[in-house]
Amino acid sequence: MIKRININNVGLFKNFQWNAAIRSNPGNNPVELKKENIFYGRNYSGKTTLSRIIRALETKEISSKYLNPEFEIILFDNSRIDQSNFHENILNVRCFNEDFIKENLNFIINPDSEIKPFAILGENSEIEAQIEVIKNELGDNNENSKTLKYKELADLSELVGVQNAELDRLKRTLETQLTNKATVGTESIKQQHLKFGDINYNKTKLQHEINKILSPVFISIDESNESTNLEQIKEVEKINVSQSINFANVYERELSEITLALEQPLLDNNKIAELLANSSLNEWVKKGYDLHSEDRNCSCKFCGNPIQSSRWNELDNHFDEESKKLEDTLNVFKFKLIAEIDAITNIKLANKDFFYISFHDELTECSNAFNSQILNYKADLEFLLSKIDERLLSIHSPIAYDYTITFSQEDFSAIIGLYNDIRNRNNVYSTELSGKISEAKKELRLLEIKRFVETIQYSTQLQNIASKVTENTNKETERKEVDDYIKLKEKEIIELSRQLNNEEEGARKVNGYLQNYFGHQNLELQAIEEEVDSDKKIRFNIVRNGEIAYHLSEGECSIISFCYFMAKLDDIHTAGQKPIILIDDPISSLDSNHIFYIYSLINNELFVKKRFEQIFISTHNLEFFKYLKMLKFSKIDRQTQSEYFLVNRFENKCTISLMPSYLKDYVTEFNYLFHQIYKCAKHDVVSDSNLDIFYNFGNNLRKFLEVYLFYKYPSKLNSSDGNSSNNKRLIKFFGENQTVLLIERITNEFSHLEENSGRSTQPIDVPEMKTVAEFILSSIEQKDEEQYKALLESIGIASVIEQIALTSN
Repeated sequence: MIKRININNVGLFKNFQWNAAIRSNPGNNPVELKKENIFYGRNYSGKTTLSRIIRALETKEISSKYLNPEFEIILFDNSRIDQSNFHENILNVRCFNEDFIKENLNFIINPDSEIKPFAILGENSEIEAQIEVIKNELGDNNENSKTLKYKELADLSELVGVQNAELDRLKRTLETQLTNKATVGTESIKQQHLKFGDINYNKTKLQHEINKILSPVFISIDESNESTNLEQIKEVEKINVSQSINFANVYERELSEITLALEQPLLDNNKIAELLANSSLNEWVKKGYDLHSEDRNCSCKFCGNPIQSSRWNELDNHFDEESKKLEDTLNVFKFKLIAEIDAITNIKLANKDFFYISFHDELTECSNAFNSQILNYKADLEFLLSKIDERLLSIHSPIAYDYTITFSQEDFSAIIGLYNDIRNRNNVYSTELSGKISEAKKELRLLEIKRFVETIQYSTQLQNIASKVTENTNKETERKEVDDYIKLKEKEIIELSRQLNNEEEGARKVNGYLQNYFGHQNLELQAIEEEVDSDKKIRFNIVRNGEIAYHLSEGECSIISFCYFMAKLDDIHTAGQKPIILIDDPISSLDSNHIFYIYSLINNELFVKKRFEQIFISTHNLEFFKYLKMLKFSKIDRQTQSEYFLVNRFENKCTISLMPSYLKDYVTEFNYLFHQIYKCAKHDVVSDSNLDIFYNFGNNLRKFLEVYLFYKYPSKLNSSDGNSSNNKRLIKFFGENQTVLLIERITNEFSHLEENSGRSTQPIDVPEMKTVAEFILSSIEQKDEEQYKALLESIGIASVIEQIALTSN
């Protein structure tokens, strides 16, 4: 049976997910389809689209007009049917909708076409005897009681199933062991990749290495090497050291030019002797000269006196262009030396952590010598820098440079050579270590696998699986032989049954429904036999009084179509089976009588006779829907196996929901109105949950009493005294008392505000309404107890007497 339907894209159904849309209240739990399912929805709400999806299970095709259809049908065994595999399903489905009519009864739409004939088994004693012999050999194929060949097949199928389950268990056990050992958990080879050497290890690799170990040519692993290998793999493989030392001797490169600059003399002509004698004073005056040069008319910013032009001439001669040029040259050299000192501060050999331990001592000795030479080099640079600063302070005084350097370029180059040698040997060692570690890890891994194979008795498991495969294959062959034999015999039955096919019996079945349920004596289906190319061909005609009925009313078309569908459930392809049935709106253009006859046909032929596995009935007609609630629904453990659904369309999107209580629970509005009055009598206070009961009480009471009292007193009552017929009936039933006046007040004031607008601004008078409701219920119970009990029963409530009886029992 079908459990639920998801429709992502068919017609106006878009992204419809059953479990999200169909939920119970209260509880908010998903509600599944039942054995019997009733769908109500207005025209164009999506009922026919739903029927086409289910009919696709019968015809194995769906309309090409649906662009990229996408749906999913979930069965109760949780198997799934969708747009990709629906043509492969084996469900037994019979669907009545407009597509069924177009396909089978096209004459109704186009008088130049015909009605497809169908055959019902006829009678032939000799052929029937042959069929009976085969059936007696095959036995019964009932789901709960199989005999003879069918039982033999069932027993073999069950045995094969048990054996396959055992085979699957053996395979799963071994597969789980292999998977766990390869990848799952801390004890797996993959999780111990630091020990076994493969972080990408998987079950396929494990299977390959097991086969390798079990191979006759495999050289056994020496377990005594295990401890050695464990020590070997502890050495962590390091990346190659790529850091090299690039050194250019700036001191040596610049020394000659710097020496020339330091020793360069300047002419003493026109120089201020006092400044030449005192370098500090010379520097101080130089700064003042630079500060005042831009505005030579300003006063001295130190003493405040004006600077004479003769003084400016003296200063210009002292600080001439040649001294400026020398000063600039020395500053260039100064900045170069400062930059070099900063650069060499960061020059270091690679950290020993990048080297293997065996190279650490050599590297430490090399690093110490390297650092010592760098310090010497830095000291040489700093001394040269100090001489530059000294000349800059006394630019007119040459300095003789006489210094013995501490840095040795030859020794430093030897140190760099030694470092490169250590680095190269370390990198080569890394390559060798990688191979040694890889080999050690491989041996440890193969040893681990060898122990694993022995522990789980791998070879024994393989033998058991192979033995079980052979056993299952033999039993499956035996089962298939019986299955093929049964299919052969069933095919013989079909071939013999075809010889019994009687299309005229199919027409008589349709006519029987037309006459017995609808009283159509003049309208009938006729089977006509014709010769076409020497072959017998049967076609159906619709005739009225012996003549082909070309001009059928829409109601007649509906009746004939549905009778044809019902009769077709007895054709040679369906007879004796319980299909999944869908009936989509079979009451088009029918009057009330014929709607009831359609309901009677469905109830008597399908529900009473239990001729379906599952059924879906949809309608847009409330009268037909009222009858559908009266169907003889099946029950299991007193639980009704039926459900009601609502199909709605919101703009350009269709959806399905659980049918609300007001539609599902009440056969007519009359029952609903009685229930509302009953609820009002049982509630004492107004709350958010029951406000609507009191708010609508005036309207509900008025409509209930109009219906109830009219059927109680259907004759027209004389109203010459000014009282209305409704008022006369109230007095006749309830008597002349204060409560009748209260009833009239409530039905007028609380259901009409036109002449009493002030009522809408006042709170609802609950005590009045409760009093009236209780009075009406007690009056109906006293005067018409039988109907009162029936009304209570219609809303699912037992009378007081029945409740007392149930309690005492």
